Amino acid sequence: MTQSALHVDLYQLTSLVAHHRAGRDRMPVTMAFFSRRLPGGDTPVRSFVLQAALKRCLSWLQEARFDEDQLAALQAQPALHGRIPPELLMRLANWRFAGIIDGALDGTLIHAGRALADGGPIDASGVKPTAYVPYLQVQTDLLSAKLIETPLLSLLNYMNMVASKATRVVAAAGHRPVYEFGTRRTHPHAAVDAALAAFIGGCAGTSNVEAFRRYGVPALGTMDHFAVQAWEEPSRPLWETERAFFREFSEIWPGGGVLLVDTYDTFGRRTGIRNAVAAVGPGLNGIRIDSGISRESLQRARVLLNELGATNARIVVSGGMDEHTIAALGDAPCDAFGVGERIVCSPDAPVGVGAVAKLVEVNGRPTMKLSRGSGKATLPGRLQAWITEAGLVVGLASERLPGRPLLLRVWEGDGPCIEDDALGARARARAAIGSLTEADRQPHAEGVRVTPTLESLIRSLAARADDDL
Repeated sequence: MTQSALHVDLYQLTSLVAHHRAGRDRMPVTMAFFSRRLPGGDTPVRSFVLQAALKRCLSWLQEARFDEDQLAALQAQPALHGRIPPELLMRLANWRFAGIIDGALDGTLIHAGRALADGGPIDASGVKPTAYVPYLQVQTDLLSAKLIETPLLSLLNYMNMVASKATRVVAAAGHRPVYEFGTRRTHPHAAVDAALAAFIGGCAGTSNVEAFRRYGVPALGTMDHFAVQAWEEPSRPLWETERAFFREFSEIWPGGGVLLVDTYDTFGRRTGIRNAVAAVGPGLNGIRIDSGISRESLQRARVLLNELGATNARIVVSGGMDEHTIAALGDAPCDAFGVGERIVCSPDAPVGVGAVAKLVEVNGRPTMKLSRGSGKATLPGRLQAWITEAGLVVGLASERLPGRPLLLRVWEGDGPCIEDDALGARARARAAIGSLTEADRQPHAEGVRVTPTLESLIRSLAARADDDL
């Protein structure tokens, strides 16, 4: 399987022509992919970001190619027409990503905020860097760095947004499973990525069958209003056709059918819950309610099921759910949640997780974006992050600190050098989230501590810039 390498911003290619002309496109660089701060900025809506895009990033790097049609499109593009030298065009035709990548495994908790030293937030002559755990740290040539920045940021921003939101919804649900039902709320390709990310974040499964095929994410479902309505006949009343479909469906899946009971009237005299029990009997496996959700309506549904003898029937709830609506239900009698748009679109973090990519080394020399006075300064050099007894610390990759390093070698040469799957990432996330205190789980704006060595490098680069600027 190949992937178009044209998923790139145009300015990457126009500036690449200039670098090629100057003979700099083969220059070694290191670039870091990271979030400067947690979603929400100074008022975060997350206490961490969950990495869930590593596997997809590595697969994109394996598959990305320029075919003849794509190269022809490049040459026809107005800004590039007649400006791509034949040597550069040949390099693009033969391009395959190669380099070294260190990254945080899927299921790793990512933190970001103001860079902190012993004296508090670092301010080096107006340079106020943020500190972070990089999602990825890539050593490659300048040409490759420019080609991979945009597509990898697309994956990191979207999948990590979904995974991070899923963790909050799953936490609110407690022991009750959450199913990701958001496929129809996003692009078909993004829906598969969302299903994987939500599963890593703790969802029990997805409605998306392609995610099952591609990644082994459990595919689950109940039934749809379409199915109930499609059973209608002009000569029969609605309650009768609804019951007939319930009966037909349950005969095919006698032990696993969950019947959607709000197509006409959830609590009607002969529709909805009463119809479901009448069609299947007291052994009814479960019902799904997709509208009118409240503590009172769920209590009413439970009482009615019990009165009709379906005491073991589960209640699955869907329709505009998120961690806040789930929490508001409290101990209402429901057994599982279907959550769609509010996971895959995450309205409290609609622009992703703020992931960016910046150069941290050029030709072996550390560099940093200064952005003096803005608070957008980045960290220089190749980094490592450690979980120590004192908490998270970020330093240079050349340092050795006691603790567990978060960045591991995931790619060498022309391919990945790790094996990981969705189940492993999911277990890793569950263990990491389970180790958090209640205070750790709450959104906060605290910074991230850096080592004295990294602080010294920041100050020296800022001082050198004082002389240069």
